[in-house]
Amino acid sequence: MVANCHQEAGDPIEAARGLQPWLKNQATRIEEANRLPPDVAEKLVEAGLFKMSVPKRYGGYELCPSQASLAVFEVARGCASSAWLSGLVAANLMMVGKFSDRAQDEVFGGGRPAIVPMLTGGVGYDIIVAPTEDGLRLSGKWRYASGIDIASWVGLLIQVPGNDGPRPALVLVPQEEFSIDDASWQVLGMRGTGSKNVALEEVFVPAHRMLDWQVLQEGGRHPDCSNDGMIFHYPLNSAFALSVAAPTLGVAAAVVETYTDTVRTRVASGTGQAQVEDRVAQIAVGSGTAVTHLLCEGLVTGAAALSRRVEAGESISLKDRAMFRMRLAASTSLALREAQKVFRSVGGSLLPSGSPLERLFRDIHAMSSHFLLQEDPIGEAFGRLLLDLDLPKNARL
Repeated sequence: MVANCHQEAGDPIEAARGLQPWLKNQATRIEEANRLPPDVAEKLVEAGLFKMSVPKRYGGYELCPSQASLAVFEVARGCASSAWLSGLVAANLMMVGKFSDRAQDEVFGGGRPAIVPMLTGGVGYDIIVAPTEDGLRLSGKWRYASGIDIASWVGLLIQVPGNDGPRPALVLVPQEEFSIDDASWQVLGMRGTGSKNVALEEVFVPAHRMLDWQVLQEGGRHPDCSNDGMIFHYPLNSAFALSVAAPTLGVAAAVVETYTDTVRTRVASGTGQAQVEDRVAQIAVGSGTAVTHLLCEGLVTGAAALSRRVEAGESISLKDRAMFRMRLAASTSLALREAQKVFRSVGGSLLPSGSPLERLFRDIHAMSSHFLLQEDPIGEAFGRLLLDLDLPKNARL
């Protein structure tokens, strides 16, 4: 199922598959820790899962997004939170790879794994930006800093004042500059991501760690950026949608696999019948396995097709991007629907907390609520493009 991209691949994917049994055994501990424990983070680092989008000149893989997505899918079959962070970091580092070489030297060449949360979705407040001759002074507070406990740097989308009005820019700040509110992450699912609130006392951000947001949205890079590999020309919003779709589909596969293992040994309390002989259970196993396999295959092949077009130097139209995004949103909706069939089949035994299926129930519902996976906004944008209408305001494709 690995896509036919020109980058060498295999190590992170095979390592992710090898980690699955261990991650399954650690999933409860990860959730209880409300973050990725240091030894879990180290396992992901050793597997190369935080190097998938690091430029080759810094020892990274520059992995084709289709292959990175498959690696994340495999991680998700073991642990949803580990997969979520692996996917986000892969997309985020594609963006860091568009910064100035000087900024990249600091992030990728600093002697520690590059793990960079990006806080770009309107999650900041009390932000104060004061431009200086060679950068700016910055303070503020932000929510949902996924993986902040294991991060090395943090990306922040801010509004920089100017003579022609404020202009959005992405800036990079070392993780150690932030204070972390450990009590702020109390949620339904994906507890192990540790997406906590953070605060930043006034800090200086030099100009080389700043990048115009509009340049990024238009597919550009910093004038002093040397990276020219395919992944640094890949549509960013498509990459971000992939980064959350892949773990969601992986968790759906884990739901089916966990249910299948349960059916093999479970005996119905009411009838005394082995559930393996139950027709409804058989249908749920067969349908769920086929659908989740099909959805993963569609995710990988769709991302690979986009990669080939980017590598060939083709311009990816807004309509093409919207189609890709719509496919991802529809796929995750189908995956959730298939998981719901399994949960209904399990019945009341799903209710007690602490079981793998109960945790997966919470995780997949939390993941599928992400705004990048909502069918209606993407469907509206895609439909308007198909009907030759203007895009909705603030649509990001």
